[in-house]
Amino acid sequence: MKNSIITTALVLTGITAMAQQMPFSSQYYSNFFVTNPAFTGTKENTNAFLTHRSQWTGVTGGPQTSYLTIDGPIQAKNIGLGLKIYSDVTDITSRMGAFANYSYKLKINDDNNLFFGLAVGVLNNRIDFSKAVVRDADDPLMYTAPQSKTVFSSDFGLGYTWKQLEVGFAMPQFIGNKIKYKDNNGGTTSYQLARHYQGSVKYTFDVNKDKGMTAYPLIMVRGSEGSTVQYDINAVFDWQKYGWVGVTYHSNYAVAASIGLRYKNISAGYAYDFNIGKVKNYMGTSSEFLLSYTFGSKKVEEEPVAKDDGKDAVVDAAIAKLKADSDSSKAEMERLKAELLKLKNGANGTTEASKTESLTEQLMRVASSNDFVDDNGMSLGAGFYVVIGTFSNKANATKFKDANMIKGYNGTQIIQNHKTKVYYVYVKQLQSQTDAELEQQKYKAEYPDVWIQKLE
Repeated sequence: MKNSIITTALVLTGITAMAQQMPFSSQYYSNFFVTNPAFTGTKENTNAFLTHRSQWTGVTGGPQTSYLTIDGPIQAKNIGLGLKIYSDVTDITSRMGAFANYSYKLKINDDNNLFFGLAVGVLNNRIDFSKAVVRDADDPLMYTAPQSKTVFSSDFGLGYTWKQLEVGFAMPQFIGNKIKYKDNNGGTTSYQLARHYQGSVKYTFDVNKDKGMTAYPLIMVRGSEGSTVQYDINAVFDWQKYGWVGVTYHSNYAVAASIGLRYKNISAGYAYDFNIGKVKNYMGTSSEFLLSYTFGSKKVEEEPVAKDDGKDAVVDAAIAKLKADSDSSKAEMERLKAELLKLKNGANGTTEASKTESLTEQLMRVASSNDFVDDNGMSLGAGFYVVIGTFSNKANATKFKDANMIKGYNGTQIIQNHKTKVYYVYVKQLQSQTDAELEQQKYKAEYPDVWIQKLE
């Protein structure tokens, strides 16, 4: 009899909280790697998130979910790493999980990329009958001690990006382990970790590229064996500098409204679910708080290096490049600064044209190709890169690149020194110094400070 009661209780708990085997959220689009390990570390910087969701406050034992995550990229190796810790309490059951995430980006070409992700960790599942609300408090089942079991679990994910399109597929709990509980008589009952299936599609539109304004729809579909298919439809407007607003439709459950604010490296978000359906008056409120911190620079406004004409601009631009390049020692920078000042003052009787030529020749930098990655995070080959601008912020480097593409410089690309985090905009990559210097001459009229980056 007791085994039957235990089995019934577990089945009912599983039915009422089927979706809660995978913690629920209305702001997962802000921290997407929690839903799909393939997108671990795909943003430029390392990000930490703290999230708490309180759901169905009108129902005793309604779900309470908390997350702590951190993830970031290793750009030189096309790898993302992350850590996810969460607690999910629903009525008499509770779960705590700790997972390490890994992702790898496979570049197909300049516009197409594949992502593979894996999360491995442990889940601790606990069932406590002392919290149950029952008619007969003297039922022998109520004397069953709380049961706590820890099992291994793993999530798998795939991702694909084409320009501004992003498609994902994930399989949480794909191992499908069973958790066995015992009663006072030594009987056992199993609780199945259901294998889930999730798919997502997202497309980002540039509302105002110069100001960092974007908007995107995001559709998420999820399901598992024995449960109905659920889907979300999200519409989000994001302003890189200030924050975001979003609306989410959770199928047959609620419409959620969310808002987020950014200040420097800190972001805070709040979501509120407006219940729909026949039981909406009995479910109470559901809300979610989010706090995040981004490690690294968050500058969004910056002028490109050396846009003024004349000797002073050339000297200032050269010094700025040296400061941005960690391969230059302090002594070398001081020596070159002195040489540049001599050129500015007309030393050795050189003409203005010859000063510029000497300047660009001396500014050819030499570095290891292992220190650089292209715009998609892939390693670079050896060669001579004709550089027309340097930036510490990728958004500004992209704007400068796009402007030159419009001018007809179709070969314009971006590379990054992943050690110094400096972005270089170059117009051509060649295999010989002679060819690079000839190419350099073509751009001197428009960019007097054009220089060559040699990668070995």
